[in-house]
Amino acid sequence: MNVTPNAPMNRVSLGALVAVGEIFLMVIMSVLVKMMPGDVSTLTILFFRYALCLPLLVIGGLWQRGRDVFSVSRPGILGLRTMAGLISLSCFYAALDTLELAKVTTLFQTITLFVTFLAPFLLGEKVGWRRWSAVLIGFGGAVILIQPGGEGWAVTGTMFGLASPVFGAIMVISLRRLGHHDSPITTAILYNGIGALVFFGLTIFTNDALSPFRADFDLSSQSIWMLVILGVIASFQQFFIAFSHKLAPASVLAPLRYLSIPMGIGCGILFFGEMLTGTVIFGSLVIVLSSLFILQREKRLQSDTK
Repeated sequence: MNVTPNAPMNRVSLGALVAVGEIFLMVIMSVLVKMMPGDVSTLTILFFRYALCLPLLVIGGLWQRGRDVFSVSRPGILGLRTMAGLISLSCFYAALDTLELAKVTTLFQTITLFVTFLAPFLLGEKVGWRRWSAVLIGFGGAVILIQPGGEGWAVTGTMFGLASPVFGAIMVISLRRLGHHDSPITTAILYNGIGALVFFGLTIFTNDALSPFRADFDLSSQSIWMLVILGVIASFQQFFIAFSHKLAPASVLAPLRYLSIPMGIGCGILFFGEMLTGTVIFGSLVIVLSSLFILQREKRLQSDTK
């Protein structure tokens, strides 16, 4: 169960700190994915990322909830959340092949804009003109960021970069419908378990060159150890997500997601020699400010209805 907004400040502060740690780990994982050699497919990356998450999550789940950790009350909605999450992360990793880290990280933060855009159609929520205006302005920031037809324009990478927050928004909306009936740690275990099975099957079906189930699998290769490190980091990242939501309310944690943008920009410059251009700065600011306005507006509307 998630905590209420009236949670003690020491718990909220710890939850915020854990959330910042989770965001940092997410950016480091993105760096590792982008550093992967060209012979490592996205399918193999996703298999290792999901499979190696499970041990720590299961141990943490059993510690928190005992045998109840595997019980769910809304399996249909949880299935939708899982499917949307798998597609979202797959698109995110695929986008890293052709787009700069800073752009992929920033584009993913349009998820708040897409949630607001899709909510009237999928949830029947009423969105006023202020939030619609913020959505349009935020999408304008995304256009500035990706510079259609400009230098470095990558159509496929941009499509993946935008598909990731679209499916991420569907995941968030499904969680709203879920109503937090199921524990975050339970959701994380099932999500990662299903992801491991899905990408296990896909690596076998495609006879992927680095599938750990091939006869010529080389445990000593550098690529394998990079994949193992990625999976271990991902296990802590997923645990931090669940733990932070146990300590602090979503209203506190949501704005912290935008820390991934300066982190992504910094890592892009440090590890990949990316340039900090005026369009990246301006487009990122427009997206962040529009999204923060939407979050603040939703928080105010929720307060008015109580």
